[in-house]
Amino acid sequence: MWPDNETDIDLLGFEFLVDSLVIVLSEPRLLPLTVGVLGDWGSGKSSLMSLACTELKALSATDEAGDDFRSRYVCVQFSPWRYEDYEDVKVSLMSAVLGELATEVPQRKEEIGRLKALGRRLRRQSRRVVSGGIELIPTAVPAIAGFVDPSLDPELVKMAQQTAQIAVTTAGQRTAGDLAGPVDDGETITTVDEFRSRFATLVNSLDEVAAVVVFIDDLDRCLPETVVDTFEAIRLLLGAPRTAFVLAAHQKVVESAVDARYPALRDDNGSGIGAQYLEKMFQQKITVPALAVPEAVTYVNLLLAELHLDRPSFQRVRDHVAAQRAAHTLEVVFTLGTLGELDVDVPTELVADLQWAAAIAPVLASGSRGNPRQIKQFLNTLQLRRRSAARRKVSLDPAVLAKLMLLEQQHFAEFQQLFDWQIDSGGPSCPQLTAAEHLRRSDTAPLPDQDPGPSADAEGGTRATRSRSRVPRQAAAPPVDEAVQQWANRPPVRDWLALSPQLASVDLRPYFTYSRDRLSLAAVSIARLSSSQQRLLGQLLGTIDPVRRAAIGTLATAEPTDRDAVIEALARALLTTPEDAFVAVCETVARIEDSREVLFTALDRLPVAAVPAVHVPTAGARLPIADPRTVALLDKWAASGRAELTGMVALVRRTSSRTGR
Repeated sequence: MWPDNETDIDLLGFEFLVDSLVIVLSEPRLLPLTVGVLGDWGSGKSSLMSLACTELKALSATDEAGDDFRSRYVCVQFSPWRYEDYEDVKVSLMSAVLGELATEVPQRKEEIGRLKALGRRLRRQSRRVVSGGIELIPTAVPAIAGFVDPSLDPELVKMAQQTAQIAVTTAGQRTAGDLAGPVDDGETITTVDEFRSRFATLVNSLDEVAAVVVFIDDLDRCLPETVVDTFEAIRLLLGAPRTAFVLAAHQKVVESAVDARYPALRDDNGSGIGAQYLEKMFQQKITVPALAVPEAVTYVNLLLAELHLDRPSFQRVRDHVAAQRAAHTLEVVFTLGTLGELDVDVPTELVADLQWAAAIAPVLASGSRGNPRQIKQFLNTLQLRRRSAARRKVSLDPAVLAKLMLLEQQHFAEFQQLFDWQIDSGGPSCPQLTAAEHLRRSDTAPLPDQDPGPSADAEGGTRATRSRSRVPRQAAAPPVDEAVQQWANRPPVRDWLALSPQLASVDLRPYFTYSRDRLSLAAVSIARLSSSQQRLLGQLLGTIDPVRRAAIGTLATAEPTDRDAVIEALARALLTTPEDAFVAVCETVARIEDSREVLFTALDRLPVAAVPAVHVPTAGARLPIADPRTVALLDKWAASGRAELTGMVALVRRTSSRTGR
């Protein structure tokens, strides 16, 4: 499995982005500087900054061996999210920068310590009125929750909703005086100016330091107050020479956080200042693009190779891929065939993994919108399920598992339908899936050569021309249920059915076991019904008496196969949602004699605790009183110990004795 952390090993082909970032950070004429590394959550922003940090340190080592006097890059990595609600973020950032300087330039440690003490005097506790929350005024909440399109990354939607909820919880804590900004904590402008001046003097005197580069991550995880505090800290330090700040962020989230912090500055159209604020803060922007499908396929293959190859072999693969990326931009540059070009000992497990990955990787790439984190999470889930199954001595074919997981993660409703059919079949095979795969093969099968029809002979007449390569007609396919046809003809399902391997001969039940946290059994009772049968069942389970009774009349005259299927589904519905099905079952028993064997059995299986007592009079009025099964049911309910159920049975029996039933 693979950790979901930033890395200084580039598997994404970010060399060109790293180059851009290192160039602007190592250009003395651009300093002081702030750079925004912008992209969606999981796009690789943190890894890009880690790679750039590694590259700057490598430049330092190279320069130290040469003649460049100013050779060292002091790189500071900071996450304001980790300090939120525990420390003043501005002071924490300043302490992190000074702490790294003390480590890198130990001969100036005493001077740096005095500067750090001065920075602590800038701490302002009055921003937090209560522990564990940052205060926002109520009008700021929509700015956090309302900007996200629900169709976007689910992680983005979730984060925005959580932020809005925290804002709602703590909104009432701020006093009227806080609306204009933080409360004055007694610190004077003189102290701020003194710190800025002394920090600038310190950095300027470090002749051996080329630049102090601060990499700030997780800003888009923070609440609005922390976001603004971080920018204020940057402004405090930015005046120093040879300093650079690199901030990784989801731009829309950070813009919204700024808008939420300054709601009074919205214009007449409701637009805030967030976008303009970032334009002012960032002198340079580097946007991390989503992976194109070929790039994502290469990324999947590299992850699998990393899992199976030893370090030297994997390094050879990485070097080869880097060279190929330079020459073949936006192409798949690492496949199973690539390993044949390298003198690498290839494990059989890697061969197998690269083969199933070749089938699913393009679909996974497009379905994840080229997001590296989502791709890695998919592969981690797949590995977790395989290893969990192995502990139970169950073998899951990774090709089958990967194909099913694609349907589960990208088209869950269709995955639920497949699960319903599998469970409803009662065995290892799934007839509906077999039929759907047959339909897909029929759609893609090449057509036989067509007879071109009559053609003119030498005398101007016509004669029939026969095809020289006529293909025999295929046997007609068995009829396919309407519900299966509709499912198989949905574009996502059609594409999914075409993926390897075919699943008709596979027992899918062990695979579904590891998706049970999401799957529901509620719909299984109607899973294999045609659309017309489902409509009839829906009418039977409805609450409108005339509609239900008309449906029973339709059911009584239906074809035996349709009638039996709906009656079985009605019996299952009784055992799943008795409140909805009890009346329909009793009325169906009264009117359709052929239903009694199935429905009486279901009534007997229904636990007495689940019998809806309010509907027992309907049972007494509808169930055939002369049938011993009716008598047995009433006796069972009367002895249940449930006072309301016992009372209803007694009422039914008194009514029956008066009416002679």
